[in-house]
Amino acid sequence: MKKTSIPLLSLIAVLLFNCSPSEPQPKGLRTDLMRYSDYVGLNGVKQSLPLNDDLLAEARYEVPMVQSEQPLLNWVLDDQSQDAVAFQVLVSSDLIKLKKDQGDLWDSGKINSANASVLYNGLPLQHKKVYYWKVRYWEDQEKVSAYSDPQAFVVAPDSDIEKFSQEPLIATDQMPEKIDQQQSRLFIDFKKAAFAKLKIELTGTGAESVVVTVGEMVNKDHLSIDSLQGRNIRYYKTELALKSGTHWYEIAWPRNSKRASNPFVIKMPNYIGEVYPFRYLEIKNYKGNLNPKQVVRTMVNYTFDENASNFSSSNEVLNEIWEFCKYSMKATSFCGYYVDGDRERIPYEADAFINQLSHYAVDSEYGIARGSMKHLLFNPTWPTEWTLYNILMAWYDYLYTGDDRFIEKYYSELKIKTLTDLSDNTGLISTLTGKQTEDFFKKLHKNHWGKNNNLRDIVDWPQSRPPGGYTDLSDFTGTEKQYPGENDGYVYQTYNAVVNALYYGTLNVMVKIAAALDQKEDSAMYRNQAEKVKKAFIATFQDKKSGLINDGEDTSHKSQHANMFALTFGLIPDKDIESVVNYVKEKNMSCSVYGSQILLEGLFDYGGDQHGIDLMAAKTERSWYNMIRYGSTITMEAWDKRYKPNLDLNHAWGGAPANIIVRKMMGVEPLTPGAQTIKIHPKIGEIKSAALKTSFITGAVTVACNQTDKSYALEVEIPGGVKGDLLIPATKGNKKLYINGALSEQSEKRGSFHLKNFPAGRHILEVK
Repeated sequence: MKKTSIPLLSLIAVLLFNCSPSEPQPKGLRTDLMRYSDYVGLNGVKQSLPLNDDLLAEARYEVPMVQSEQPLLNWVLDDQSQDAVAFQVLVSSDLIKLKKDQGDLWDSGKINSANASVLYNGLPLQHKKVYYWKVRYWEDQEKVSAYSDPQAFVVAPDSDIEKFSQEPLIATDQMPEKIDQQQSRLFIDFKKAAFAKLKIELTGTGAESVVVTVGEMVNKDHLSIDSLQGRNIRYYKTELALKSGTHWYEIAWPRNSKRASNPFVIKMPNYIGEVYPFRYLEIKNYKGNLNPKQVVRTMVNYTFDENASNFSSSNEVLNEIWEFCKYSMKATSFCGYYVDGDRERIPYEADAFINQLSHYAVDSEYGIARGSMKHLLFNPTWPTEWTLYNILMAWYDYLYTGDDRFIEKYYSELKIKTLTDLSDNTGLISTLTGKQTEDFFKKLHKNHWGKNNNLRDIVDWPQSRPPGGYTDLSDFTGTEKQYPGENDGYVYQTYNAVVNALYYGTLNVMVKIAAALDQKEDSAMYRNQAEKVKKAFIATFQDKKSGLINDGEDTSHKSQHANMFALTFGLIPDKDIESVVNYVKEKNMSCSVYGSQILLEGLFDYGGDQHGIDLMAAKTERSWYNMIRYGSTITMEAWDKRYKPNLDLNHAWGGAPANIIVRKMMGVEPLTPGAQTIKIHPKIGEIKSAALKTSFITGAVTVACNQTDKSYALEVEIPGGVKGDLLIPATKGNKKLYINGALSEQSEKRGSFHLKNFPAGRHILEVK
């Protein structure tokens, strides 16, 4: 059904409205970043049982395990609260004691701090023992909140090894949306694909069998499953011999021998078992009838809060793309790590980076990212650029959580991942100057990927025709791009612009990481190195006449990639930004679904926001809408099968709009670690209205924009204790700013009003 536009005030109320109690009370407690540390599950199904020592002793339930003997405790201030000046935490071995306000393990007393998190600092915690905690805070020295509701947690028996706290996977039974029955054939549609298990209740005489088929795609008639789509678009057929009477049959999924022999594959836990991605089910030769309750698909995913985010705008295609990408983050979380879909089930750094940002945008969950980051540090893949993404992921983990334990624990590893070992006296890095040695491989933990451990520059993927692929390049190139492959005809050289632009970006991030860890000498060293790289980059790659960026040192070819990477990572001189943005825009979507992340970031950051919106909402072949039109309900590995014949339909690295809509279009992201200060800089272009809810570790944020020819309105809700940095366009009407109905004395600068340290709560800001 077509969505209708919702007025600004009504929409924001729909997205967020929650009645607060009269007395402030902390909420959103997290133990070691886990939201549900008191969860109890059985084979992935949540149980209505309290977490206690008796239940823990049974050892048959899934219970989240804290992987630290000094867990981090987080909470969210009440919506009514502006700031906190102090807090008190109680941790107890007994729930009854805690309800009596007794912290027999730790009573922190009143700690004068505005933080909404603290590391446990009480008596030693035992392993495999249930503990309980709660917190209260002071808004001033006299006004104190009520205590929060308690949260339980358990310390893992192996917490001394290098792990990070993660929650168990969730299994949810789903019935089909549609059953089409024609004589002895049933065609069943679940509407969306999912990684799942399947059981069916069938009746037989003991003398017959049925053919059961599942898949991700259908034929043109939409009444049968397509078996010819390609080897990575999932299709599976099996035969069931029916027993006499009515029985439930659980489908056993095929064994992937290539995946099973790979030691770096992420395996499904025993309490869940194997899963398979499918949307459609077909049953042939069955003489009976089926009702929806007799067909159960059990979807498996990591814990996911559907209410953590919402988005709606006056652009219906953009709304559809948002929902598509949001669901993709949930569906692809099926094994508790960021993996490359179903084909290999291996984490890749660039895939994980896009997955991380998009996951954070749609749900404030951080355990999958941490597990994936740790895995990738010690199980690296082969592309040069992928290694650098380790550093960006680590920074975003710290920025969103405020928890420095990961960057502190693996700081020495992150320093290696900068690839400064590949730099020379120019300051630039190269994989072709003889610096890839056995010692280098050892430091990077490159102990797999065959005999050839060398890093190889990737730029984008796929780079050219598949081996033994098409002879007619137009089939693979399509009508919307100039070159085969996805790197816009990139000309590889000894020194490559894309690699060095990303290298420069990671050096700047290492400046911040080193500073956060009080590594002052390192911070200065990385700053100096970044400045050296920038000078060398401009001297080596920039065309002095046009201001555009060449692919390498000895070529005049200028790909979209060389220019968009340089733009996004801040390497374009101010005088050349406009020409580079225009060049990048002219090429439209000449990159892959991976490259689109970098492309869109650069466009929104440097004045190309309307073009970025147009690309996200496009209906061309190289668009997210085409993925939906193609028949996928989870983001794909490529824009269309013609561009990657072995693509899969369940690949989160195609989900860039989930984070771009939040971080860039609606302009909402953390400015300081732990989202204590957040940026709200909407860039909605020509869209008339847009409203967003997204969630941070500090609470939910809502932003709604509404513009006409004469006015611009921005409504925000900022969580308690959080400060906002607001940027409001001043291009409408008389360019006067009203805050909650009152004329502001704030002056316009450079076409906008910039409000810093904006207070928590709900506010309406209007320019008219």
